[in-house]
Amino acid sequence: MSRDDDRRSRRRSGAPRPTASATPPEGLACGFHAVRMVLSESPGRVEKILLARGQHDQRTRRLVAMAREAGVAFQQVPSEALERLAAGVQHQGMVAKLAGKALLEASDLIAALGEEALVVLVDGVEDPRNLGAIIRSAAALGVDGMFLPRNRTTGLSPAASKTAAGGLELLPVARAGNSGQLLDRLADRDFEVAALDPDGDRTLWEAEFGRKTVIVVGGEAKGVRSSLRERCTQRIRIPIHPAVGSLNVSVAVGILLAEYRRQCPDLRARRA
Repeated sequence: MSRDDDRRSRRRSGAPRPTASATPPEGLACGFHAVRMVLSESPGRVEKILLARGQHDQRTRRLVAMAREAGVAFQQVPSEALERLAAGVQHQGMVAKLAGKALLEASDLIAALGEEALVVLVDGVEDPRNLGAIIRSAAALGVDGMFLPRNRTTGLSPAASKTAAGGLELLPVARAGNSGQLLDRLADRDFEVAALDPDGDRTLWEAEFGRKTVIVVGGEAKGVRSSLRERCTQRIRIPIHPAVGSLNVSVAVGILLAEYRRQCPDLRARRA
């Protein structure tokens, strides 16, 4: 794409004209040097790198290699999308989405879990405010850790962090590569694997939680994926009035976690 074509495209899209002095929007690093720095110094904060489609110069290849080495997802998008996202900041075809805090690696969180542990896998939640509300409930109810897949779940954006209202300071959060493999690893460590499922085979009142439990939470629209449901020893539904139809995912998670705490009162002092 030529410079003239790029300018015309930017005018059509309504994106601000890039300036060198503009401040990047919160939660973003824009441009080669900024993205390279955060990848080098704080790779755990990088949720995803967005690259201008068709851009294959040496610096782009260098960033891609760094992202792969750090296990960070990257995606090619139209340059117009980067213009809108960067909101007037010069981005050089490279933008990194940053988490509100550095995420742990899944292996590190697993290694830190004790013989009594409650963890949550959030797979498919797309609304950052829902994720923030889940984090807040998990922190309030003493969850020992949370896993977020690299590609299927919204990241720890400023919106998620704000909704969490301090919960991120209390809750260890780790990246997960393949959610199915993660559940297999936890099951091998004697974790009970339970899915929050509106079509589950047992009600919340019939659920039986082990002293080591992982709760699997699916997306707002599709719920828990079938490949993950197959790995669960119980699928739990919350009985609700038929006129209501369904609950917001963050509300449902809070209810389920509260029932876990009711069943395990001897763990309250440890997590309070």
